[in-house]
Amino acid sequence: MSIQQLHDGVHMLPIGTVNVFVVKTVDGLVLIDTGNPGSAPRILEGIQAIGYKPYDLKTILLTHGHPDHAGGAAALKHAVPHVSIYISEQDAPIVEKGVPQRPLQPTPGVMNKLLFRLFIKETPIEAFPVDGYLKPNDTLAFAGGLRTIPAPAHSSGQLAFYLPTQGGVMFAADAAANIMGLGFSIGYENFAQAKQDLIALGREDFNVACFGHGKPILANASQKFRAKWS
Repeated sequence: MSIQQLHDGVHMLPIGTVNVFVVKTVDGLVLIDTGNPGSAPRILEGIQAIGYKPYDLKTILLTHGHPDHAGGAAALKHAVPHVSIYISEQDAPIVEKGVPQRPLQPTPGVMNKLLFRLFIKETPIEAFPVDGYLKPNDTLAFAGGLRTIPAPAHSSGQLAFYLPTQGGVMFAADAAANIMGLGFSIGYENFAQAKQDLIALGREDFNVACFGHGKPILANASQKFRAKWS
């Protein structure tokens, strides 16, 4: 695993084709997303590799309920029973009751359609209870002051997370990707909404942007969002 420090107290753990993020706060570690089913052991190894213990993990924030982002949560809860898990109320039934995710459509373009066929799978995940529902445009005092920003085009319950300190870090989830350059993700529930989501994210000031899939942007990230989507 090629762990990357994105900022003071912020690390990216690539788990296969999916990125998860560890954020150090005064209340303990916050994990943003949990990868596919089977990812928990590698996440716990990554936490130890950056100098912490599994019991330092206090909070899991799920950007949305798709299996490549929520699939490791149940196993992490088994491994670290005190951890609290949060997701938007709209996506909660996917993880709590095993309700199938709402269907995605490929983003326009030949390459997007090819990647969509290769990577978009409805993988079953182990259902698990959550400890609370996240609201849009809310500041999470229990999670280092991260702020939730709605980004419903990819999944109608998706939330991005914005860390306003230290120049700003945007955890954009699957609102966008940075695989072959900054661009749209390969699939959305509502592609017509995607640009508006990204314009909204670009209104914030952040030096660093990171994504569920692809490389982070480590400098002038909000300017790059505004240049791409305006």
